Amino acid sequence: MPQQKTLRLILGDQLNENHDWFKQPDKNVTYALMEIRQETDYVTHHIQKVTAFFAAMRAFAERLLELGHRVVYLKLDDPKNNQAIDTNIANLLRQKKFTYFEYLLPDEHRLDLQLKELTEKLQVPVRPADSQHFLTERRDLSSFFAGKKRYLMESFYRWMRKRYNILIEDGKPVGDKWNYDQKNRQAYDEKVPIPAPFFFDNDVADILKVIR
Repeated sequence: MPQQKTLRLILGDQLNENHDWFKQPDKNVTYALMEIRQETDYVTHHIQKVTAFFAAMRAFAERLLELGHRVVYLKLDDPKNNQAIDTNIANLLRQKKFTYFEYLLPDEHRLDLQLKELTEKLQVPVRPADSQHFLTERRDLSSFFAGKKRYLMESFYRWMRKRYNILIEDGKPVGDKWNYDQKNRQAYDEKVPIPAPFFFDNDVADILKVIR
């Protein structure tokens, strides 16, 4: 029986070491991260944002390797990088002879559609997984509002508070108010000092050079 090999895609905003995917290294599972023009160029981004994403992705890839996982990382200037998710994934599946493709459900609708279209073209089984970024799952909102005539986010917010017992005592909100929106709209009174900004001291000269 041929060896079962799985390729798993990790997007730049899915760098969560605590995800269930990373609990145990598996020699038959390889994680793919890629720096691509598709994501840097679809709208104008500040160079600091792109640099921060790439720096975080590279650090996460190194961390996965430290934990014993297999990783394929395509840098922006890698000659094997086709600068698009679908092309890169198709090439990796073919070249490395993977038998499964898995990906974490994107938080962005644009990428969600692209990955759905990609999976319809692939010749291997595809298994999407929850990103575990949220307290909710994808169908919770539609299920909550099913049959309702009024779509008020505040009602869903209160339901979530009760569901997870967040700032709730005896079924009521702590402080006897569900929110302080009206108070939060008031101008800053300067009574509480604004904290100094937190700066990271990371050498990203090599990334900046490639981007430029």
